[in-house]
Amino acid sequence: MTRRVLAGTTATALLAAALTALGIAQPAAACACGAPTPPDGTSVSVGEEHALVTFDGTTERIDMVLDMLADGADTGLVIPTPTPATVSLGEKSVFQALDRQTAPVVETVENWWGSMGDGASAGAPPDVLSEVDLGPISAVTLAASDAEGLQAWLTANGYGIDPSVQTLFADYIARGWSFAAFKLTGEEPLDGALDPVRLAFATTDVVYPLLLSQAAQTPQTVRLYLFGDDGMQAAFPDGTVAGSIVWAGPVTQPTLTQLGAYLTVVEAYFADPATQITGDLTITSTGTRPDYTPVETRTKYVEIGGVPLGYAIVGVASIFGLMLLIVIIGAIVHNRAERRRRRVW
Repeated sequence: MTRRVLAGTTATALLAAALTALGIAQPAAACACGAPTPPDGTSVSVGEEHALVTFDGTTERIDMVLDMLADGADTGLVIPTPTPATVSLGEKSVFQALDRQTAPVVETVENWWGSMGDGASAGAPPDVLSEVDLGPISAVTLAASDAEGLQAWLTANGYGIDPSVQTLFADYIARGWSFAAFKLTGEEPLDGALDPVRLAFATTDVVYPLLLSQAAQTPQTVRLYLFGDDGMQAAFPDGTVAGSIVWAGPVTQPTLTQLGAYLTVVEAYFADPATQITGDLTITSTGTRPDYTPVETRTKYVEIGGVPLGYAIVGVASIFGLMLLIVIIGAIVHNRAERRRRRVW
Protein backbone atom coordinates (compact mmCIF):
# COMPACT_ATOMS: atom_id res chain seq x y z
CA MET A 1 0.00 0.00 0.00
CA THR A 2 1.38 3.39 -0.92
CA ARG A 3 2.19 5.51 2.10
CA ARG A 4 0.59 8.95 1.99
CA VAL A 5 1.46 11.86 4.22
CA LEU A 6 0.00 15.19 5.25
CA ALA A 7 1.44 17.98 7.31
CA GLY A 8 -0.06 21.36 8.12
CA THR A 9 1.18 24.76 9.26
CA THR A 10 -0.94 27.61 10.59
CA ALA A 11 0.68 31.06 10.35
CA THR A 12 1.33 33.20 13.40
CA ALA A 13 -0.82 36.23 12.71
CA LEU A 14 -3.82 34.16 11.66
CA LEU A 15 -3.74 32.05 14.81
CA ALA A 16 -5.07 34.97 16.86
CA ALA A 17 -8.56 34.00 15.66
CA ALA A 18 -9.37 32.07 18.83
CA LEU A 19 -9.88 35.33 20.71
CA THR A 20 -13.45 35.20 19.42
CA ALA A 21 -13.70 31.55 18.42
CA LEU A 22 -13.06 30.37 21.97
CA GLY A 23 -14.75 33.28 23.70
CA ILE A 24 -11.69 34.08 25.83
CA ALA A 25 -11.10 37.61 27.09
CA GLN A 26 -7.33 37.31 26.69
CA PRO A 27 -5.47 36.81 23.36
CA ALA A 28 -5.62 33.23 22.18
CA ALA A 29 -5.03 31.22 19.02
CA ALA A 30 -7.07 29.05 16.66
CA CYS A 31 -5.28 25.96 15.42
CA ALA A 32 -6.06 24.39 12.08
CA CYS A 33 -6.83 20.92 13.38
CA GLY A 34 -7.81 21.51 17.00
CA ALA A 35 -9.11 24.01 19.52
CA PRO A 36 -6.81 25.65 22.12
CA THR A 37 -8.35 25.35 25.56
CA PRO A 38 -6.78 27.72 28.10
CA PRO A 39 -8.51 28.01 31.49
CA ASP A 40 -10.19 31.29 32.43
CA GLY A 41 -7.73 34.15 32.91
CA THR A 42 -4.94 32.48 30.92
CA SER A 43 -3.49 34.00 27.76
CA VAL A 44 -2.29 31.66 24.99
CA SER A 45 -0.82 32.35 21.56
CA VAL A 46 0.46 29.80 19.05
CA GLY A 47 3.35 30.90 16.87
CA GLU A 48 3.26 27.87 14.57
CA GLU A 49 1.47 24.55 14.29
CA HIS A 50 3.07 21.77 12.24
CA ALA A 51 1.25 18.48 11.73
CA LEU A 52 2.75 15.57 9.81
CA VAL A 53 0.24 12.84 8.98
CA THR A 54 1.18 9.44 7.57
CA PHE A 55 -1.11 6.64 6.38
CA ASP A 56 -0.11 3.01 5.77
CA GLY A 57 -3.51 1.83 4.56
CA THR A 58 -4.98 1.03 7.98
CA THR A 59 -3.43 3.44 10.49
CA GLU A 60 -3.07 7.20 10.24
CA ARG A 61 -0.33 8.90 12.27
CA ILE A 62 -0.22 12.61 13.08
CA ASP A 63 3.06 14.07 14.36
CA MET A 64 2.41 17.56 15.72
CA VAL A 65 4.69 20.24 17.08
CA LEU A 66 3.48 23.56 18.49
CA ASP A 67 5.39 26.77 19.10
CA MET A 68 3.35 28.24 21.93
CA LEU A 69 3.44 31.18 24.34
CA ALA A 70 1.33 30.90 27.49
CA ASP A 71 1.36 33.11 30.58
CA GLY A 72 0.18 30.18 32.67
CA ALA A 73 1.51 26.65 32.99
CA ASP A 74 -1.89 24.94 32.66
CA THR A 75 -3.43 25.09 29.18
CA GLY A 76 -4.20 22.66 26.41
CA LEU A 77 -5.44 21.59 22.99
CA VAL A 78 -8.26 19.27 21.89
CA ILE A 79 -7.95 17.35 18.59
CA PRO A 80 -10.72 15.13 17.13
CA THR A 81 -9.81 11.78 15.51
CA PRO A 82 -12.02 9.26 13.64
CA THR A 83 -11.15 6.52 16.15
CA PRO A 84 -9.42 6.61 19.55
CA ALA A 85 -5.79 7.69 19.24
CA THR A 86 -2.68 6.28 20.87
CA VAL A 87 -0.46 9.18 21.94
CA SER A 88 3.36 9.17 22.15
CA LEU A 89 6.35 11.38 21.35
CA GLY A 90 7.39 12.17 17.76
CA GLU A 91 10.72 13.13 16.15
CA LYS A 92 12.07 16.64 15.56
CA SER A 93 14.32 15.46 12.72
CA VAL A 94 11.33 14.87 10.43
CA PHE A 95 10.19 18.49 10.69
CA GLN A 96 13.73 19.74 10.19
CA ALA A 97 13.97 17.63 7.02
CA LEU A 98 10.66 19.09 5.78
CA ASP A 99 12.11 22.60 6.13
CA ARG A 100 15.19 21.58 4.13
CA GLN A 101 13.17 19.77 1.45
CA THR A 102 10.81 22.69 0.80
CA ALA A 103 13.35 25.52 1.01
CA PRO A 104 12.91 27.98 -1.89
CA VAL A 105 15.56 28.67 -4.53
CA VAL A 106 17.30 31.89 -3.48
CA GLU A 107 18.22 34.47 -6.10
CA THR A 108 20.22 37.55 -5.07
CA VAL A 109 19.52 40.82 -6.86
CA GLU A 110 22.01 43.68 -6.43
CA ASN A 111 20.50 47.04 -5.54
CA TRP A 112 22.72 50.06 -6.19
CA TRP A 113 20.22 52.60 -4.90
CA GLY A 114 19.75 51.55 -1.28
CA SER A 115 16.48 51.63 0.58
CA MET A 116 16.06 55.41 0.60
CA GLY A 117 12.42 56.43 0.27
CA ASP A 118 10.97 52.88 0.91
CA GLY A 119 8.83 53.59 2.75
CA ALA A 120 -24.54 24.71 29.70
CA SER A 121 -26.05 21.79 31.53
CA ALA A 122 -24.03 18.60 31.77
CA GLY A 123 -24.85 15.55 29.64
CA ALA A 124 -23.20 12.15 29.59
CA PRO A 125 -19.48 12.51 30.43
CA PRO A 126 -16.90 11.11 27.98
CA ASP A 127 -15.08 7.85 28.58
CA VAL A 128 -11.38 8.29 29.36
CA LEU A 129 -9.74 5.61 27.20
CA SER A 130 -6.11 6.34 28.00
CA GLU A 131 -3.81 8.82 29.68
CA VAL A 132 -0.11 9.40 29.05
CA ASP A 133 2.48 11.73 30.56
CA LEU A 134 4.85 13.21 27.93
CA GLY A 135 7.00 15.48 30.10
CA PRO A 136 5.53 19.00 29.98
CA ILE A 137 2.39 17.60 28.31
CA SER A 138 -0.25 15.20 29.52
CA ALA A 139 -2.55 13.60 26.95
CA VAL A 140 -5.98 12.04 27.42
CA THR A 141 -7.91 10.09 24.76
CA LEU A 142 -11.67 10.55 25.11
CA ALA A 143 -14.68 8.79 23.58
CA ALA A 144 -17.72 11.06 23.83
CA SER A 145 -21.40 10.46 23.15
CA ASP A 146 -22.70 13.86 24.22
CA ALA A 147 -21.34 17.34 23.39
CA GLU A 148 -22.58 18.90 26.64
CA GLY A 149 -21.08 16.08 28.64
CA LEU A 150 -17.76 16.50 26.80
CA GLN A 151 -17.76 20.23 27.46
CA ALA A 152 -18.60 19.70 31.14
CA TRP A 153 -15.68 17.27 31.49
CA LEU A 154 -13.27 19.61 29.69
CA THR A 155 -14.38 22.58 31.81
CA ALA A 156 -14.02 20.58 35.04
CA ASN A 157 -10.50 19.58 33.97
CA GLY A 158 -9.30 23.10 33.12
CA TYR A 159 -10.14 23.36 29.39
CA GLY A 160 -12.08 26.49 28.36
CA ILE A 161 -14.51 25.80 25.50
CA ASP A 162 -16.80 28.32 23.79
CA PRO A 163 -20.35 27.21 22.87
CA SER A 164 -19.58 27.69 19.14
CA VAL A 165 -16.81 25.10 19.42
CA GLN A 166 -19.12 22.82 21.41
CA THR A 167 -21.46 22.76 18.39
CA LEU A 168 -18.58 21.60 16.20
CA PHE A 169 -17.72 18.93 18.76
CA ALA A 170 -21.29 17.66 18.33
CA ASP A 171 -20.64 17.19 14.60
CA TYR A 172 -17.63 14.97 15.33
CA ILE A 173 -19.55 13.03 18.00
CA ALA A 174 -22.36 12.36 15.53
CA ARG A 175 -19.77 10.86 13.15
CA GLY A 176 -18.39 8.64 15.91
CA TRP A 177 -15.03 10.44 16.24
CA SER A 178 -12.93 10.52 19.41
CA PHE A 179 -10.86 13.32 20.92
CA ALA A 180 -7.27 13.70 22.10
CA ALA A 181 -6.96 16.36 24.79
CA PHE A 182 -3.47 17.76 25.47
CA LYS A 183 -2.57 19.85 28.47
CA LEU A 184 0.65 21.70 29.34
CA THR A 185 1.53 20.65 32.87
CA GLY A 186 4.92 22.28 33.51
CA GLU A 187 5.35 24.55 36.52
CA GLU A 188 6.58 27.47 34.40
CA PRO A 189 4.76 29.41 31.64
CA LEU A 190 5.58 28.15 28.15
CA ASP A 191 7.56 30.21 25.66
CA GLY A 192 8.89 28.13 22.78
CA ALA A 193 8.46 25.00 20.71
CA LEU A 194 7.29 21.74 22.21
CA ASP A 195 8.73 18.40 21.19
CA PRO A 196 6.61 16.62 18.58
CA VAL A 197 3.59 14.69 19.82
CA ARG A 198 2.31 11.70 17.85
CA LEU A 199 -1.26 10.46 17.47
CA ALA A 200 -1.93 7.13 15.78
CA PHE A 201 -5.42 5.85 15.00
CA ALA A 202 -7.18 3.40 12.68
CA THR A 203 -8.96 4.84 9.64
CA THR A 204 -9.86 3.97 6.07
CA ASP A 205 -9.24 7.43 4.56
CA VAL A 206 -6.53 10.04 5.07
CA VAL A 207 -8.20 13.01 6.74
CA TYR A 208 -7.06 16.32 8.20
CA PRO A 209 -9.44 17.55 10.96
CA LEU A 210 -10.07 21.17 9.98
CA LEU A 211 -13.69 21.75 10.97
CA LEU A 212 -12.94 23.31 14.39
CA SER A 213 -11.31 26.27 12.61
CA GLN A 214 -14.76 27.12 11.24
CA ALA A 215 -15.38 28.88 14.57
CA ALA A 216 -12.48 31.31 14.01
CA GLN A 217 -13.47 34.94 13.53
CA THR A 218 -10.34 36.01 11.64
CA PRO A 219 -8.73 34.64 8.42
CA GLN A 220 -6.91 31.30 8.61
CA THR A 221 -3.96 29.95 6.64
CA VAL A 222 -3.16 26.22 6.49
CA ARG A 223 -0.10 24.64 4.86
CA LEU A 224 -0.34 20.96 3.98
CA TYR A 225 2.60 18.69 3.14
CA LEU A 226 1.29 15.79 1.02
CA PHE A 227 3.44 12.77 0.13
CA GLY A 228 2.68 10.04 -2.40
CA ASP A 229 3.85 8.38 -5.60
CA ASP A 230 2.47 11.38 -7.51
CA GLY A 231 0.98 14.76 -6.71
CA MET A 232 -1.63 14.96 -3.93
CA GLN A 233 -4.54 17.26 -3.13
CA ALA A 234 -6.79 18.13 -0.20
CA ALA A 235 -10.54 18.56 -0.68
CA PHE A 236 -13.63 19.35 1.39
CA PRO A 237 -16.56 16.89 1.58
CA ASP A 238 -18.31 18.63 -1.35
CA GLY A 239 -15.25 18.03 -3.58
CA THR A 240 -13.92 21.59 -3.46
CA VAL A 241 -10.11 21.47 -3.66
CA ALA A 242 -8.41 23.49 -0.93
CA GLY A 243 -5.52 25.85 -1.59
CA SER A 244 -2.88 26.08 -4.29
CA ILE A 245 0.50 24.42 -4.84
CA VAL A 246 3.43 26.31 -3.29
CA TRP A 247 6.06 23.52 -3.69
CA ALA A 248 6.09 20.19 -5.53
CA GLY A 249 8.80 17.74 -6.53
CA PRO A 250 10.58 14.43 -5.90
CA VAL A 251 11.65 13.77 -2.32
CA THR A 252 15.44 13.97 -1.84
CA GLN A 253 15.91 14.33 1.92
CA PRO A 254 16.97 10.93 3.35
CA THR A 255 14.78 11.39 6.42
CA LEU A 256 11.70 11.82 4.22
CA THR A 257 12.19 9.21 1.48
CA GLN A 258 10.46 6.52 3.58
CA LEU A 259 7.32 8.66 3.61
CA GLY A 260 6.82 8.87 -0.14
CA ALA A 261 8.54 9.48 -3.46
CA TYR A 262 6.84 12.79 -4.27
CA LEU A 263 5.90 15.80 -2.12
CA THR A 264 3.19 18.37 -2.85
CA VAL A 265 2.87 21.39 -0.56
CA VAL A 266 -0.55 23.06 -0.64
CA GLU A 267 -1.34 26.33 1.08
CA ALA A 268 -4.96 27.40 1.66
CA TYR A 269 -6.16 30.82 2.84
CA PHE A 270 -9.63 31.22 4.33
CA ALA A 271 -10.68 34.86 4.56
CA ASP A 272 -14.05 33.83 6.01
CA PRO A 273 -13.60 30.52 7.89
CA ALA A 274 -17.30 30.29 8.83
CA THR A 275 -18.33 29.94 5.18
CA GLN A 276 -15.18 28.64 3.49
CA ILE A 277 -14.28 25.83 5.91
CA THR A 278 -17.10 23.39 5.22
CA GLY A 279 -15.65 20.28 6.85
CA ASP A 280 -12.52 18.20 7.28
CA LEU A 281 -10.10 17.67 4.41
CA THR A 282 -9.69 14.36 2.57
CA ILE A 283 -6.28 13.69 0.97
CA THR A 284 -6.13 11.93 -2.42
CA SER A 285 -3.71 11.44 -5.33
CA THR A 286 -3.99 13.53 -8.52
CA GLY A 287 -2.01 11.09 -10.68
CA THR A 288 0.23 13.90 -11.98
CA ARG A 289 3.58 15.41 -10.98
CA PRO A 290 3.35 19.23 -11.15
CA ASP A 291 6.97 20.05 -10.23
CA TYR A 292 7.26 23.54 -8.76
CA THR A 293 9.96 25.25 -6.68
CA PRO A 294 9.38 28.82 -5.51
CA VAL A 295 12.07 31.45 -6.03
CA GLU A 296 12.91 33.81 -3.21
CA THR A 297 14.50 37.08 -4.33
CA ARG A 298 16.90 38.74 -1.92
CA THR A 299 18.33 42.21 -2.40
CA LYS A 300 22.04 42.89 -1.92
CA TYR A 301 22.74 46.58 -1.42
CA VAL A 302 26.04 47.67 -3.02
CA GLU A 303 27.68 50.60 -1.23
CA ILE A 304 30.92 52.61 -1.22
CA GLY A 305 31.76 54.27 2.06
CA GLY A 306 28.18 53.82 3.25
CA VAL A 307 26.76 55.47 0.10
CA PRO A 308 24.70 53.34 -2.34
CA LEU A 309 26.85 52.65 -5.40
CA GLY A 310 24.23 54.07 -7.76
CA TYR A 311 24.20 57.43 -6.01
CA ALA A 312 28.02 57.41 -5.85
CA ILE A 313 28.24 56.84 -9.61
CA VAL A 314 25.69 59.56 -10.30
CA GLY A 315 27.59 61.92 -8.01
CA VAL A 316 30.92 61.23 -9.68
CA ALA A 317 29.33 61.47 -13.13
CA SER A 318 27.75 64.79 -12.17
CA ILE A 319 31.11 66.20 -11.09
CA PHE A 320 32.80 65.10 -14.30
CA GLY A 321 29.85 66.39 -16.28
CA LEU A 322 30.09 69.77 -14.59
CA MET A 323 33.85 69.88 -15.21
CA LEU A 324 33.29 68.99 -18.86
CA LEU A 325 30.62 71.68 -19.17
CA ILE A 326 32.99 74.27 -17.72
CA VAL A 327 35.69 73.24 -20.21
CA ILE A 328 33.23 73.44 -23.12
CA ILE A 329 31.90 76.83 -22.04
CA GLY A 330 35.48 78.05 -21.59
CA ALA A 331 36.38 76.86 -25.07
CA ILE A 332 33.34 78.58 -26.57
CA VAL A 333 34.13 81.84 -24.82
CA HIS A 334 37.77 81.61 -25.89
CA ASN A 335 36.83 80.94 -29.52
CA ARG A 336 34.42 83.89 -29.61
CA ALA A 337 37.04 86.17 -28.09
CA GLU A 338 39.60 84.97 -30.61
CA ARG A 339 37.23 85.70 -33.52
CA ARG A 340 36.55 89.21 -32.24
CA ARG A 341 40.26 89.84 -31.88
CA ARG A 342 40.89 88.76 -35.46
CA ARG A 343 38.10 91.05 -36.80
CA VAL A 344 39.63 94.00 -34.99
CA TRP A 345 42.97 93.39 -36.68
